[in-house]
Amino acid sequence: MPTLYIALTEAGIEVDRAAFIHLNEANQVKVTDDVLTKMLKFITDKYNSLDFSEIEKSAGDFNRFKYRTMLVENLDMLRNVYQSSDDPGAAKYVEVIQAVTMIYEYLTEKSVVISQLYKSGNGLVQLIYTSLVSSCIYCVGILVSNTIRFVTVEQDTDCQVLFDEIPNTIKHVHIKNVMSAAGSLDTIDRVIDEFAKQKSSKMNESISIAAGVVIGIGVVIIFLPRLLMLIREIVYSIYYSRVKLSDMLNMQAQLIRTNIESLEAGRGNKKIVARQRRIAEWLEKWKDRIAVKVDTTEAAMKMQKKKEDQSLHINTQYIDQMQYDAGDGAVMI
Repeated sequence: MPTLYIALTEAGIEVDRAAFIHLNEANQVKVTDDVLTKMLKFITDKYNSLDFSEIEKSAGDFNRFKYRTMLVENLDMLRNVYQSSDDPGAAKYVEVIQAVTMIYEYLTEKSVVISQLYKSGNGLVQLIYTSLVSSCIYCVGILVSNTIRFVTVEQDTDCQVLFDEIPNTIKHVHIKNVMSAAGSLDTIDRVIDEFAKQKSSKMNESISIAAGVVIGIGVVIIFLPRLLMLIREIVYSIYYSRVKLSDMLNMQAQLIRTNIESLEAGRGNKKIVARQRRIAEWLEKWKDRIAVKVDTTEAAMKMQKKKEDQSLHINTQYIDQMQYDAGDGAVMI
């Protein structure tokens, strides 16, 4: 079965196998390039509607990301809370925390090469980097909003109960995205390394331009659809949830301030407890807002992707139209 056909189906694109494999290799590449480029355009349209300015300022170098230290401190704090708990339900939190840790450690380790590709104008690498960082921020924000009650006013509540109160639990869109991203790091690394070999590769007009000769040898094209699917999920979940990056970061900063005050004054200090309660109440309302957004996000994402996927459907008519537009003289059905 042709490599490009497999790649397309893995991207979730419905392909008429008989029509596709009837094409010669050049036209198979052309069709693949066309539909993946269209999918990329759908993604970038949503991406350009979001404010990722703080992430973009770091230009692919995670060490230069303004909120990197805060993110790491939050993860350490969350890890300490749940690893020290005897509650079996704490393991679920630790699993998610470890996934975020794997991502930021990878971004730190590969900061030089990712930054070089980012600055060179490789749009796909820019999408990969921004998506990975934002997925970590949103996931940690969800854990913070859920955990703040545990570390302040509800320390006797079972971890399992708190975890189950997260909208859709482990299927929560931002938690799911982080777990998927952590599981895709090997694929991401292979693509990053392959792009690094093709120093002139840029993302300008199409997938084939981005991949250059790589698309011909089949290294990136095999993994590219999986990455597009992952990026699509992350960008769309943020687009439809409309939860500002600044809100997520502010919530994480609140947790650090609360924890520092608690350690300095002692958890029995009445003023600190009162402040913690106020923050917890504010975060509780914020969590409820997320719950509503998540419900609408899933429905909106499915509807939007279904609509887009219809235009990516590869059948005989689609192929003939492409060849006709390219001047190949194909007859329209």
